[in-house]
Amino acid sequence: MKLQAVLFDFDMTLIDTSQALLHNVNMIARAFSRPECSREQLLQVIGYNTRDFWTALLGDNRPEYGAYYLEHCIPIEAQRMFPAAGAVDCVEALRSAGMKVGCASNRIGPMRVIRLMKLEGLMDCVTGADDVERPKPYPDVLLKAASLLEAVPERTLYIGDTPIDAQAAIAAGMKCVCVTTSNARETLEAAGAWRVIPDLTGLVPLLRAEGMI
Repeated sequence: MKLQAVLFDFDMTLIDTSQALLHNVNMIARAFSRPECSREQLLQVIGYNTRDFWTALLGDNRPEYGAYYLEHCIPIEAQRMFPAAGAVDCVEALRSAGMKVGCASNRIGPMRVIRLMKLEGLMDCVTGADDVERPKPYPDVLLKAASLLEAVPERTLYIGDTPIDAQAAIAAGMKCVCVTTSNARETLEAAGAWRVIPDLTGLVPLLRAEGMI
């Protein structure tokens, strides 16, 4: 079946945010006398909603964490973010093939960073956790994006990097391709990913081989 749309997760799928997130979390940890975390610990919770992210890494979910992030982290975090391997070429190739392309993320306000990365012109829609009532693994943010693109779920593909992404796609009635930028192949397959690839350089060849574009 030919696809109508391809949706991308944000963190560690479309954008490599690992350096920025690690720097942010450990800035907050030092400010509030919480234990600092490693990159490995961070990658285990990539994709969590904000409440669960803070709780997993800092031990609780104080309102002060969010306030500190807004004041001290947001102004400098973009300098530690960059497009994931193959992301720009992949999106451009999908658009050239006639696909509608969007971003559906558990991040609040992902458009801000997409603009800073100069990727806004490549996205037909961008939805974040603040656009829906329930974050992933609920399907709401994926269904919202598909609706904006006027695409039916069964002809929409979701690209992610975590078990939460695969679970959300399944709940939305979409196939999910996962990249192994934050989780092992076995973990992603166990979560229900339709296909698993190392990074986005392999996505367009996969979809062409499957007759989906």
